[in-house]
Formats: sequence, C-alpha cells, structure tokens
Amino acid sequence: MPRLATFLICASVALLVAMGMVMLASTSYWVSGVEQPNFLINKQTKILIASLVCCCVLVFLKPDQLRSLAPWIYGFGVLLLALCYAPYVGVKVNGASRWLHFPGLPQFQASEIGKITTMIGIASWYAGRVAELRTFWKGFVIPGVILGLPTGLIFFEKDMDTAMAVGLTGFLVLLCIGVKLRYIAPVVVAVIAMGYVLIMKDDTRRLRIEAWQHLEENLKEYQDINRQQWRSLLGFGNGGVEGRGLGNGIEKHGYLPEAHTDFIFPVIGEELGLWFTLGVVICYIAFGIGGFIIAMNTTDMFMRTMAVGLTLLLLIPAFINIAVTVGLFPNAGLPLPFISYGGTNLMFSLWSVALLICINRASIRREGGSTPEFLHTPVPMKL
Repeated sequence: MPRLATFLICASVALLVAMGMVMLASTSYWVSGVEQPNFLINKQTKILIASLVCCCVLVFLKPDQLRSLAPWIYGFGVLLLALCYAPYVGVKVNGASRWLHFPGLPQFQASEIGKITTMIGIASWYAGRVAELRTFWKGFVIPGVILGLPTGLIFFEKDMDTAMAVGLTGFLVLLCIGVKLRYIAPVVVAVIAMGYVLIMKDDTRRLRIEAWQHLEENLKEYQDINRQQWRSLLGFGNGGVEGRGLGNGIEKHGYLPEAHTDFIFPVIGEELGLWFTLGVVICYIAFGIGGFIIAMNTTDMFMRTMAVGLTLLLLIPAFINIAVTVGLFPNAGLPLPFISYGGTNLMFSLWSVALLICINRASIRREGGSTPEFLHTPVPMKL
C-alpha cells in the first residue's frame, strides 16, 4: 500500500504539472503580449526546475530531523507572515499585503510558506502528546492557538480566501486525528458567524456573493462583478465534450480575466473538453487517496498529522477553485495547485509533495513495519 501511495501521488502530480505547463503555453501569449510571448512559460519552467531540485533533497530528509526543528520552522513561518506588514520588505498588491521582497531574492507570497509551517507546528505539538489528544487544553486549545496565529495573520493581509482554506484544513486535521467534535463544532460555528459579519461589512465581498446568487441572470448591476464566473461558464459551454482544440479557445483573449491563474480550469474545458476536465478532477482524487494511504500507514503521530495536513492543504484549494469556476461557490482568489501560473504556489505545492514522499519512505523503512498502539485502537468520535 505505501508503494501504491507513492505511485498515485507521483503520477497524478506529474500529469497535473504537465497539464499546467501546456495550458500556460496556450494562454501566456495573450497575457505576456507580442513582445515577450513566452515570458510566463519560461519563468514557470525555471521555477519548476528549481522546485524539483529542492524536492530531490526534501525527499531524503528524516522526519525526526524535521520534528526536532519544528518549533523553529513554525516560528520562521509566523515571522515571515508578520513581515508582510513591515515597511520596505512587505509589498502591497491591489491593497493586499501578501508579498515579501528581500534584496537579492524574487518576490514571493509568505502565506504559501506559512501553510506548510503551520501544519509542521501542529504535528510537532501532537507528536509527544498522544495521551492528551482528546483533552480540552492540550488537545484542542493550544493546537487551536498554533493554528489561529498564522491564519489570523493571513486573514488580516486581506487574503481571506487563503485564511479560510488554512483554517478549514486545520480543523479537518484536528477532527481526523481524533480531537473531540464537541470542542471543534462550536468554534467552527463561531468562525462562520464572524466570517459572515465581516463579509457583510466588506462591500466588495458582499457584492461578490450577491452577484454569484444572480450569476446566470447576468443582471446589469452585477455584470462587472461576476464577469469572471460568467465567462468561465461560457468557456465550459463553448468547449462541450470534445473541446475546441488546444490553442483555439476564445475566452482567454481578454474576455476571461486571470485565465492563466485562478481561472485556468475553464480554459482546459473550452480547449480540451469535458474528458480532460474530468481527468484533472480524477488526478486530484488519486492524489488525495495516495496522501491518506500514507497517513493511515505512518507509524507515529507527527508523520500522521503531517500527511493529513499536507494532503488537505492541496486538495481543499483545488476543489474550491474548481467549484468557483463552475459556479458552485462565490468567486475566491485561490489558484489551482500544480496548474495555475504562480511560482510561489507551484514551488511550495511541490515541496509539500516531497514531504509526503519523505514521510512515506520513513514509514516503509520502519523496522518490521510495526504500528504503535494508538493506531491499533480506533478513536471513537465522541460528542
């Protein structure tokens, strides 16, 4: 089973990355312009190569080494998120303080690092406290603080969508490893209520939800707000089952904003058709199956929590992005992992995959494949 997990993850990620590069080549000409038609695809290729080189190193890490450095790694992630608010290094883009720029380094999005370091922090906390997993303070409150600090920093960077994905991932990790549902449920309800209030006070997000509710009506007052999702649906309709052919899509010609990033999935549907969009969904499902197989076969709590967290960090944004593009969710600015253009997202998505393979290799190497007592005993979901 662990070797099956490695195959599922590597095969699905390879197919998704290949799809992303092909579709970026198809759309980048219209984004980069005539003078530099290959600028984006060349940049993404360089980042892909650098990421794969780093992955070759991460795969051979020992989880015990990662665990020993976990508090420092978590602190480093929080520091980077805090520096987004600092002058000189924090960079504002469209009013959001999501980016960092250090001299001699390319500009990058700190939240992509923060997502991974947060999961490492949570996994490290639970690693030595299996017996206290279902207690209130050490099993729920303190891990909740570990999750809440970086999530809050991401949220106030005006990156509500990423904060939502990280928070949801964190709560699902806690639920999967056995934290009591009666502790989690009230907090989830409170967070949803607070999110609703904040959205209603934010005119941009409130109008975005109202426009989504009237998406197919295409009312005049909402045309500018829901244009992305409306043109996205038109793209899927234009493609149908067979697609118009690679490179023959029309929505990417300025009609569909962000066609190379957040809305690249409709371009796949328009140019390659239904079968390829279903293939993308199947690849994500295969990746998820592989990730959870790794989590089920790990031999300690640190690796198990890490495997669940890293898998969900990639699956949740993927399915939110797909749901947005087909009109099931209001518009959210989350890229499609491995496919959308974006160097930071691609790099740290691949690093997450490398860490999953690292955990799987460590599980296979364990002497005799012994499983600790807490994994032999099913954890009942008590309210």
